[in-house]
Amino acid sequence: MDVATTPPTQHRLQLWTLTATHVANDFYTGAFAALLPFFVLHAQYSYAAVAGITLAATALSSVAQPVFGYLSDRFQLRWMTLAGLLAAGAGIAASGLVADSYPLVWIVVAISGIGVAAYHPAATVEAREAGRGTSRAMSLFSVGGNVGVALAPAGVILVVGWFGLPGTALLIVPALVLGLVYAAVSWRRLFGRPTVTLGASRAAQATPRQPDDWRAFGRLTVVLAMWSVAYVGTSTFVSLYSIERFAVSTAFASIALSVFPAAGAAGTLIGGWLADRFGRLRVVRAGYLLAALSVGAIVLAPNPAVVIVATGALGVALFLPFAAQITLSHSYLPNRIGIASGVTLGLTLSFGGVVSPLLGKVADASDVRIVFVIMAALLVVGFGLSFALRERRADLQLLAEVTEAAPAQS
Repeated sequence: MDVATTPPTQHRLQLWTLTATHVANDFYTGAFAALLPFFVLHAQYSYAAVAGITLAATALSSVAQPVFGYLSDRFQLRWMTLAGLLAAGAGIAASGLVADSYPLVWIVVAISGIGVAAYHPAATVEAREAGRGTSRAMSLFSVGGNVGVALAPAGVILVVGWFGLPGTALLIVPALVLGLVYAAVSWRRLFGRPTVTLGASRAAQATPRQPDDWRAFGRLTVVLAMWSVAYVGTSTFVSLYSIERFAVSTAFASIALSVFPAAGAAGTLIGGWLADRFGRLRVVRAGYLLAALSVGAIVLAPNPAVVIVATGALGVALFLPFAAQITLSHSYLPNRIGIASGVTLGLTLSFGGVVSPLLGKVADASDVRIVFVIMAALLVVGFGLSFALRERRADLQLLAEVTEAAPAQS
């Protein structure tokens, strides 16, 4: 069954299935982070060793995503969604079983990170097709990742707390279950030969493909870099800020860290709906402006309770533009959706991780409050740069009809 003849219910089923696989896939990103203390406590790893594993899981994944995006565009490798999910699960599941060998742990965690990288571009392309290119559909798919990361610590504590590090073998279950569901729903798409209906063929022949706009994509990438620093910086320093400034307990300070991703999930869904209703650029600009104001509220907070509230507001505001930015990247590179997804979801977001140590040095030299002043300034810069972005809306109905009919351009 091709896209042109697929009923709307099939599109919805495909989108919800992809969202579920996104929950499972990003569960392993969160599971890796949740496992690190157990490697320190039970396997006696040093902090330097843990940092090395972090490099394997995050840096390799970020760099690999654009590569897998290119492969997805060039060869239409639909199976990468399933293969990436299974690799992500298998690597984390094996990590506790080989905990006595640091090199093996490094290798299996790297495999998991590469699996996560392989999953995202291919799955995002599929979500775009299933959702007919709307920001609302992309927000639903994107929020699956937030849910997966949020569920991971509880899953890790459950299995490792009960069975010790070898219990990580049970963490393969989400990948296997959701992988089977995905394969059942997407069997034709994975292994069938796409067919071209007469109407889709004529549409593809009559309508020229839009050229890629690399300059516009470059401007969007710079804006996203500002977003990345604010996201990583808040995740890293908001608890430390509350502890340093208000002398609260670690438990109380961690409330803001829990509120932040939950609010981000809500912001992702709200932003997708608003982008389709009022326009993507308006939502992007509003998100950056509100995020800058929220960071300012954190800086000026008179007590730790206000920090928690402001962090929740920041989570909503920062993620309002998330789905809109993804669909904008697709509109700028319509012939290279995989690369656009890989850079947007992988390489650009890693920029915050690169800058984070520099923010740490600033905090050491002065105080953590200055870090949030810097992040507010960067968000203002992002807000200003967002006015250099331009809307580029393709005919989404035509896109839905010819996505599979027209072969990917190299």
